[in-house]
Amino acid sequence: MFTLTKRADYGLSLLSILAEKGRGGRVSLKELGEMGMPRAFMAKIVTPLIEAGILNSKEGRGGGFALNYDPKEIQIKEALEAIEGEVEPVSCGGCPAGDCCNQQDFMERLTKDINKLLEKYTLEDLIK
Repeated sequence: MFTLTKRADYGLSLLSILAEKGRGGRVSLKELGEMGMPRAFMAKIVTPLIEAGILNSKEGRGGGFALNYDPKEIQIKEALEAIEGEVEPVSCGGCPAGDCCNQQDFMERLTKDINKLLEKYTLEDLIK
């Protein structure tokens, strides 16, 4: 079964909440905690999203996290790469089969196809 990690799942949940609020709409770690999302875990997820320029943060009253762009301008692929790193359903590097593997070409094509698909979808698609 191909699944997203908990980190990616929570990250996309956060981004869908922000997509519903639109650019500039904020959500705090406290609010995320009230929604059942672990605050410490969410703090670790927002950091790479801020570093990638997808989110910004504001401290103090009325603070929290907000999208830097309109939801339709942020690709799902871009968000997942910020959260998880390169999107690869299968990593052939370090495989014990090495060059003897008859699946390597297929897995490379599959990875390219999945990445192309993820490039077609944006955060706006999460809330449609």
